[in-house]
Amino acid sequence: MTPDASLAVQTALFARLAGHAPLGLLIGDRLHDRRPEGSGFPHVVIGEDAVTADDSATRGGQRHEVTLHVWSRYRGRAEVKRILSALTEALHRQPLTLAAPHRCIALRVAFTTILDDDDGVTAHGVMRLRVVTEPVDPY
Repeated sequence: MTPDASLAVQTALFARLAGHAPLGLLIGDRLHDRRPEGSGFPHVVIGEDAVTADDSATRGGQRHEVTLHVWSRYRGRAEVKRILSALTEALHRQPLTLAAPHRCIALRVAFTTILDDDDGVTAHGVMRLRVVTEPVDPY
């Protein structure tokens, strides 16, 4: 059975995004793993994830579908689009170093969309990532 890499993926994504200067210029330190009460705008949340087996005949592996959320109260959608662009730059097809015993073999942005939040003021950007991992061979 392949060891679950979901915490390693979340930790690596958080570290990558927290250290990505272009994103930091847009959101400051408002990167979270849960949508906080009273957080300033804009902010990014590493949200829901789903993990499925991605085994082959010769190796174990997992596919992680990770959702990132962007919230902005900037007039219009330009700020959300700039943040989604910075997220794409930081993540799409970039190497991602995971804690042992895991290795990332693929990281892609699967899709992005922008919605109006229920309050009628807040724009909500959604990005879905696809991360494929496999265990590191200890030998």
